[in-house]
Amino acid sequence: MNRRDLFRQTLLGAAAAALPGSMAAGRDFPPNYDASKELARADWKPEFLDEHQNETLIAFGEIIIPTTDSPGAKTALVNRFIDAVLAAEAHDTQRSFVESLAFVDGEAFARYRTAFVYLTPDQQNELVMFMAYPHTLETWDENAPGGYRGHAHFSNLKDWISRAYYSSPVGMQALGYTGAPGGVFEGCK
Repeated sequence: MNRRDLFRQTLLGAAAAALPGSMAAGRDFPPNYDASKELARADWKPEFLDEHQNETLIAFGEIIIPTTDSPGAKTALVNRFIDAVLAAEAHDTQRSFVESLAFVDGEAFARYRTAFVYLTPDQQNELVMFMAYPHTLETWDENAPGGYRGHAHFSNLKDWISRAYYSSPVGMQALGYTGAPGGVFEGCK
């Protein structure tokens, strides 16, 4: 490609982006809209994930951040938040997340002949603990050729779950966050 072709394609691309209708329409929200109320609705249905993927995410999330003296991932509705974010994410990000969930089910089928959600809690913990560490049959080195891919999928799911949990009101409360010092920001006058 010569400079003239590059310039022509750049100019045409910029012109196409500037055309009305080429940009995605934004969503309008009413004043005082609270998205967390939408996630907490009793009739909530996943936007992106299917029912089985949603149930797998709930079970996996409850192992990563279990309910103890503080609420766990299930109580924080981590699965619903992740579903809402994934519905707006790029295709590659969506695919990566779904592949990680599918890997968990694939490992459950390979080891126990059933889906992850149908395993006993001990079997679920055993599988997640196995995936939590990078290893092969020869070494526990994540850079080993032909290494175990489960650790990468574990890390992907754990990252999504922990970010969703600790950005939720339940997670912030578990961290002891009580709000910004000085109260609510009133804005400039």
